[in-house]
Amino acid sequence: MVLNVLASAAAAVLAPVAYACNGLVNSFNAASSRKLQKSLDGERLATQKNLEKQRQETQLKIAYAQTASQWKLQENSQNFQARMEADRQKFQAKIVEDRCQENRKLQEFIKAVDVAIAKSNQEFQAWLFHQQKDLQKELAEYNRQTQLEIATYQRETVRQTEEYRKILENWPLKLVSAQIIGSHEGESTVPLRVIIAPPEIDYDRFGNATQGFPKMEKRLSQGLRNFLEKNYSTDSNLRPTELLDRAWDSNRFGGGASIKALFGMLKSEPTLVLESEVDGDLINLRLAYWSGGQQIYLYKTVICDLPYREILDWSGKTRALEWETKVKKKLLALGKSEAEINQKYGGDNAINLGILKEQEILQQAGIQVEQHFKTNQEDLAKLCQFLTAYHNLLTGFFADVHYLIHYNLQPQLPQLLPEVIGEFIEYDVGLSMLQWATDNFIDTFKALETDRSALIPDLSIDLAASLASLPDKSFGQKVLDYSVVSWLKARSLSLGTPQENLATLESVLAPEDAAYVEKLNRSLAGLENNRQFEVIDCCYQRGLRNSKDGKYAEGIVAFTQAISLNPEFVDAYYNRGLAYSKTERYPEAITDYSRVIELQPIHAQAFNNRGNAYYKLGEYERAINDFDRAVSLGLEAAAKNRDLARDVWDEVKRKQREEAERLRREEERKLQEEREKGKEFTFEIVTVNSSGKIANRRQGSARQKVESLANNLTLEMVYIPGGTFTMGSPESEEKRQSNESPQHQVSVPPFYLGKYPVTQAQYQAVMGNNPSHFKGEKRPVESVSWHDAVEFCQKLSQKTGKTYRLPSEAEWEYACRAGTTTPFHFGETLTAELANYDASSTYASGPSGVYRQQTTDVGSFPPNAFGLYDMHGNVREWCQDVWHGDYNGAPTDGSAWESGGDSSNRLLRGGSWDNNPKNCRCALRHWIDAGSIFHYRGFRVVLLPGL
Repeated sequence: MVLNVLASAAAAVLAPVAYACNGLVNSFNAASSRKLQKSLDGERLATQKNLEKQRQETQLKIAYAQTASQWKLQENSQNFQARMEADRQKFQAKIVEDRCQENRKLQEFIKAVDVAIAKSNQEFQAWLFHQQKDLQKELAEYNRQTQLEIATYQRETVRQTEEYRKILENWPLKLVSAQIIGSHEGESTVPLRVIIAPPEIDYDRFGNATQGFPKMEKRLSQGLRNFLEKNYSTDSNLRPTELLDRAWDSNRFGGGASIKALFGMLKSEPTLVLESEVDGDLINLRLAYWSGGQQIYLYKTVICDLPYREILDWSGKTRALEWETKVKKKLLALGKSEAEINQKYGGDNAINLGILKEQEILQQAGIQVEQHFKTNQEDLAKLCQFLTAYHNLLTGFFADVHYLIHYNLQPQLPQLLPEVIGEFIEYDVGLSMLQWATDNFIDTFKALETDRSALIPDLSIDLAASLASLPDKSFGQKVLDYSVVSWLKARSLSLGTPQENLATLESVLAPEDAAYVEKLNRSLAGLENNRQFEVIDCCYQRGLRNSKDGKYAEGIVAFTQAISLNPEFVDAYYNRGLAYSKTERYPEAITDYSRVIELQPIHAQAFNNRGNAYYKLGEYERAINDFDRAVSLGLEAAAKNRDLARDVWDEVKRKQREEAERLRREEERKLQEEREKGKEFTFEIVTVNSSGKIANRRQGSARQKVESLANNLTLEMVYIPGGTFTMGSPESEEKRQSNESPQHQVSVPPFYLGKYPVTQAQYQAVMGNNPSHFKGEKRPVESVSWHDAVEFCQKLSQKTGKTYRLPSEAEWEYACRAGTTTPFHFGETLTAELANYDASSTYASGPSGVYRQQTTDVGSFPPNAFGLYDMHGNVREWCQDVWHGDYNGAPTDGSAWESGGDSSNRLLRGGSWDNNPKNCRCALRHWIDAGSIFHYRGFRVVLLPGL
């Protein structure tokens, strides 16, 4: 009967405290997001707004991560991309709504999630789980900081409130609020304050035997103090819990009014109030809690109408039965009479035995009569012990939940349950208290799932490991099952029966789960379950399964995880090498097989497989060596691979020899061609900016053939490589003329062009005269007509036995530009230091300079990139073509345009000493009667390759 009463009392705690723990979590979450009152000063308001913004951003990250997890699960479904994009747009809209669109960290997180989605599902889920875990810790910290800000404000308002003195008139404590508020202000962790209001029992109603017993408060206080000092000491920075015992002034008032008064002054301080009262023969136990910084508090009855008289009766009866066994029966065996024993040694025990026997007689007769046993200090101590156990249990539970919510600290009450429940653990009441603790911790974890789902598995497995060592395994099993479910849910994995859940967990374990698995194994062992998990084996077996199913990428991930746990795991390296080979990642496969051989030098199959990988990469010699080694280790199957590799290697070597010979001949041919192009010479190439300043100097080279004309007189012909260029000028080019269009592509074959315009000495040697106005052997010949130039080419050809001619207009412009597209091969403009032209002309577009008013020796100015000199200025140069007014219908093969047009007029290119810059441009075209002569017209000649 008494045990049933105690069990019922424990059960009565279950529902209210379940509500209490949920209320605790909900009140915390509500307070963390509630705006500070308008009277906050500007600085604190700014801090609060910043915390609120950070909290919102963290919540957005968590929401996006959860959405991404759903995307990953739907990746192979139809319209996946469309749904994902729609969700992403909604999320971006949410960012704008919450005014977080300028937060770079949030945008970077979105990018990180999108990148992670591309990974295998296993890698992604592991990455996502740890991201959520870190974010949920951040969110809890932001919430805690917010509540601390509110608590700080509340302390300040309490000190200044006009109602302070009114509340003090009905203040239920012997301490004033300022003494409590100021005792730990400014500390990083404000302790949870525990205040007890114990029952005041009129012991006289039990007869004279109870007179002189101490009141309950001292015993309760000392029992709770011992518990807290040992497990929740105020000296600890982890879970400091401060007992304010002997503080309740029971002569004032209690109940809801006292709690409201306490909360009004102490709402800034984390507080737990345990209030018990006697109502006749019944005891009621109520609790109040607030975490500090809240606007509401929790106040609930947790034990209602507990008949403590029956607890005392149970203790008296138990004590009497023990006395009968340990004392009375032994005295009877010594020959003492029952009357003597009862009188001398019985006392309350003899009386209680008599009451017990009388009860049994009446019960047998079907008569129910209420009879109370005689009680003494020992029985009252038992009652106090029972109430102390409940006070310790409630205090430990609320301290654990308080520090879990605010500081993410693991609960430690589960480890203390045997100590807290004490001797009651052997009875139904102890089991009920265990049930109470188990269910309420699970309810607390469930209340936290919304914001801290990633933290719940670790929290709950710690509880399971603690409960697993108890005699009754059902409590530990219940929490373990819940922990596994939360672990799977945090990774968006499917759920089933407890055994199916363990199998699912085993199939996805990764190295980062090692700590969880260690606790899981400890829990299973405590629950006498022989099943144990090895993370490394789970990874390895998963790799084998994936590889067998053709999921080689996932297999590689799993084998890599196994290797991370054991860098000398030979089989993991070997099978990862196989997976790499299946995906044609042969270099990685070779690395793995090499590691296998390093760890196990006689691994014949590793040599054989590495040989196959080398074979696939075309490294036949290495492959043959590995096959030889595999054969020597007894793997006969490698002989066939070796023979095949040898045949292929022999064929490859034959082809390599042929290719080497072909390349040698090709190189010789190219060298011969280069030699045939002529001797190499070097020169400096300069370019200028728009202001005419030299912007760049570089070394150039070209090849030339030298034709001997007379003693010490030669004609240097530069090799011009073939190519394609855009002939003519763009409309944007300054000073362009309409006859320079339309621009068109021309492909020019290779040819030789005179390094300089034909000099007077060269003309004299071939033609026997010198018509030039400005005399000088190294000056260009001028005052020659187009016909004179053609005749020079004919006589030079007769003299040398080679065919010389005038350049086509296309050949001349291609050679002048030398790969450039600017108006001049020097750049955008000319200067007097770069060419011989009229630099003083009012029509000059470049920088002004000296006007020499005559020809200069050829080669006096820098060449272009082909090694040709005087392409701008000095003398205009005759070309082969007849005149056409534009390029419509012009040849595109680099040949001279001699059909149609005006055959009496011939082309001149390059400008002269008498021209302004615009008439010296690469694209400038000039024409004149073929028979006219003047002292600014000259020419240079072309020789075709091989001639």
